Amino acid sequence: MKESKRYNKGIPVMSREKCLKIISIVNEFYGVNCLQATRKRLIVDPRQIAIYYSYELTNLSTTSVGLIFNKTHATVLSSINVVEGRMLFDKKFKKQRPKLEELIFRVNFKTEYEFLLFKAKEEINLLVSKMSLDQCNELIENIKN
Repeated sequence: MKESKRYNKGIPVMSREKCLKIISIVNEFYGVNCLQATRKRLIVDPRQIAIYYSYELTNLSTTSVGLIFNKTHATVLSSINVVEGRMLFDKKFKKQRPKLEELIFRVNFKTEYEFLLFKAKEEINLLVSKMSLDQCNELIENIKN
């Protein structure tokens, strides 16, 4: 995988490695090289997605993420806004998102068990968020008994 020409050696190794894994996953998912310097939509969309997850899942600044992708911090901010908009309105991306996120989120876990535990907690949180206060209180009582 080709790295940025402006790569800054000051970027923490763990965060850099996580970004490179995210880039690799996005490249494989979409079948492209999102680090390719082009404005073709086929490449730009996956690159914006990789930038979004690289920023959201690391403690890197927009400038540091930009260095990895050979982009400016303004491009990183724009990519974040575009992807957030796509998450709300793009039906095709809404369908792809769970599969892609499952692949990307595995990067954050050391074991399969850790990942499955996280997914179970997410599902429980989703179910509880749809419950009324009375239903939540009833669930709590049932768990206590």
